[in-house]
Amino acid sequence: MTDTMIAPTEKNSLFMEQLDTLTGPLKGEKSPGWVAQLREEGLTRFRKLGIPTVKDEEWKYTNLSAVAGHRYTLSAKSALSPAQRKDILKRYCGKADVNIVFVNGAFDKELSNLGKIPPQGSLPAVGIEVSTLQEAAKNDPAAVQEIWAHYDPQKDSAFVALNKALTQEGVYIHIKDKIIANQLICILHVTEAPGEQIATFPHAFIRLGKSSEASVLETHVGLNDENIYLADPLTDVFLEENATLHYVKAQKESLKAYHVGTTRVWQKRDSTFNGFSLVAGALITRNNLDVVINGEGAAAFLNGLYSVYKNQHVDNHTSVDHRVPKATSNQLYKGVLNDAARAVFNGKIFVQPIAQQTNSYQLNKNLLLGKDCQVDTKPQLEIFADDVKCTHGATIGQLNEDEIFYLQARGVPRKIATRILTQGFVDDILNRLTRDSVREQAARMVAPSLEVLEG
Repeated sequence: MTDTMIAPTEKNSLFMEQLDTLTGPLKGEKSPGWVAQLREEGLTRFRKLGIPTVKDEEWKYTNLSAVAGHRYTLSAKSALSPAQRKDILKRYCGKADVNIVFVNGAFDKELSNLGKIPPQGSLPAVGIEVSTLQEAAKNDPAAVQEIWAHYDPQKDSAFVALNKALTQEGVYIHIKDKIIANQLICILHVTEAPGEQIATFPHAFIRLGKSSEASVLETHVGLNDENIYLADPLTDVFLEENATLHYVKAQKESLKAYHVGTTRVWQKRDSTFNGFSLVAGALITRNNLDVVINGEGAAAFLNGLYSVYKNQHVDNHTSVDHRVPKATSNQLYKGVLNDAARAVFNGKIFVQPIAQQTNSYQLNKNLLLGKDCQVDTKPQLEIFADDVKCTHGATIGQLNEDEIFYLQARGVPRKIATRILTQGFVDDILNRLTRDSVREQAARMVAPSLEVLEG
């Protein structure tokens, strides 16, 4: 994002007026001095940038004026019923998994199982650390600060700066050298705040030591499709040499919610980032995924699926920065759109002059099923090295009428045939999820947007 912003709109001004109200309660908290400094840096940066508008090149297809037109509170007291809590555990929390649950932005100790790490017979007692961000900032501040140090605060985007200024809750995950974490680590954010418009700013730090491996599922869900709220999560991933992270971000917010999230990944030599993004909810979703490959032999695999309907809007922005030679990146994002939904895909690959023998691939495929849906896709390559292999592409299309006719000729109704063929398009990307439990959960989250095809 550039620093050149237009004058704030009336709705943007409404949001900016709230900043003092939102930051007020944070000023009295007992935080280390470096945390207070980070907050001030973020607040100053956000005041400078403001909420982006469509006149900003990075946001030309996504209008956030609706986001800025609400008054938010930082949190709302959880009012989950016993039945809702039981359902959350059943739907999103495996008994054998490590579960860190936040409700309306606040850590929920009862739904989480941090006190039971490690369960019997699974992970070693040493080598794996999972704690709330507040505990990590208190007990191991140097480790948290080290991850922050990789990023220039003067280049923070508006929503990264806003998260830095207002974050209260989060999680710190550290897999130490040569540890293979077989359990799935689940970070679950649940929002249920009827009658209130809340804003949440969770921050997750995921750090893998040398020759370690872990699987992390970060899920954002809304329990009521009528809730209006803003989610501005930030996830920072740091991979040491030869580390491997399987990371999934799955999102099915309220159909009236706004989700503007950022995941930043920093990779060292021979590390592997195997990422997957799933978007099946929210009125407006913007996912920023920024990967810096800073070690030879590193590999980044970015897969994504978005399935939206009604008037939903999803915007995926990916950036892979190859800063060293002999590294690999591979991207495949697939989208299904119905009704009047709109999707944006902007994938950037940067190959710096030193990054010879880079191998990078990017493809965006879209299936349009509604008469009024729309896609803006923009794959980009910026190559400053000459010994590379880089390709990109994008497709936008509809279902093959011959295939639909083939099924109809065998007695399958047209709408069922459409569902079958669409499911095949979706399953192709979902099958890249290697854990059965994660793949099954992803399929459940996508199901509502596919069921309307039969309506």
